[in-house]
Amino acid sequence: MSEIPPKSLAATTRHLIQLALRVYLLCLAPITYFQRSLIYHPNRCERLLGDKADITVRSHDGLELHGWLSLAGTPRGTDSADIKQVLAAGQPVVLFFPGNAGNRSDRDIQFRVLGSLNAHVLLVDYRGYADNPGKPSEANFAKDARSVWNKLTQDLDVPPQRIVIYGESLGGGVATRLASELCQEGIEPGGLIIQSTFSSLVAVAQAHFPVAPVSLLLVDRYPSDQRIKEVTCPILQIHGQQDTIVSFSIGQKLFDAAPETSSQGIGKQQIVMPHTDHNDVYSELSDHDKLIDGLKGFLDEVDHRSKTGVNRETRTTGRSINPLKDESRFINIDWTIVVPVLLVALVVASWWYFRPPQIKPQ
Repeated sequence: MSEIPPKSLAATTRHLIQLALRVYLLCLAPITYFQRSLIYHPNRCERLLGDKADITVRSHDGLELHGWLSLAGTPRGTDSADIKQVLAAGQPVVLFFPGNAGNRSDRDIQFRVLGSLNAHVLLVDYRGYADNPGKPSEANFAKDARSVWNKLTQDLDVPPQRIVIYGESLGGGVATRLASELCQEGIEPGGLIIQSTFSSLVAVAQAHFPVAPVSLLLVDRYPSDQRIKEVTCPILQIHGQQDTIVSFSIGQKLFDAAPETSSQGIGKQQIVMPHTDHNDVYSELSDHDKLIDGLKGFLDEVDHRSKTGVNRETRTTGRSINPLKDESRFINIDWTIVVPVLLVALVVASWWYFRPPQIKPQ
């Protein structure tokens, strides 16, 4: 009886590479499949009532999305107020897009601070958040943002030059996309404020998962650094230097990508908060005065331009875009299912390629 020859070094190495590749790919599959659960953290409830005016927006696919409108200078509990009459007085309206967690009830401090600066605030929760139906996704958030914009400008008769689009963290991706699309269509908002947000979600994911090929796997990518190049309205960025979720350097890349000046020659502005982390922008006392002064100056300028007619509601650009053109051919594909299947197929293919040769009996 002949002895079984020991495995060669090459065969052992090949086996270890094969095993490591299998483990790596199998670990990526659940991360890819559940990636939206990692990105979006909604706080759900049956019905969310508060002391602000309730606003309902009909989405492109027929969903009822609920939100609150806080009216500056009016008593709390304004559900019965004549909203159009209050809005017609002329103050700026902040269209607020929040971060990826919680719901509108968690933004009371933002409502209060912005209201104290003589700005109305509209926050409609994302689909799948609070008391809203549906499931979160970048593409649907973009369409819903346009529906909320239309609610303000068409149903509530607020001129675009009085609207400041405000994006917090993930909401910065939503806000930047809306502002970019509007500007490309010749509709210029009063301004864009981006707070604690990123150049792209890919950059943030890569920073938190450095060994994963997130640039290949991520479905919702929010490439704000590309979209902000088309924003022609005034821009204000707010970012904490101690941010542990979206690092200041990632936020700086977005600011660097923004146009130096608006269409009216107004330079982009930045509020750098040295002591502030990601979630304490409005509560960090050390930087509070800097935040208030920066916001007040920006909102006052929007108010001044809207009343003096500096901003033009529309501009003739000769350009017309489809807001979702870059995603239209893939819009109905659920990549969180397709990508794990492809990964499993890759595991099988790698096993087949690296499998040890079969020795036929003599």
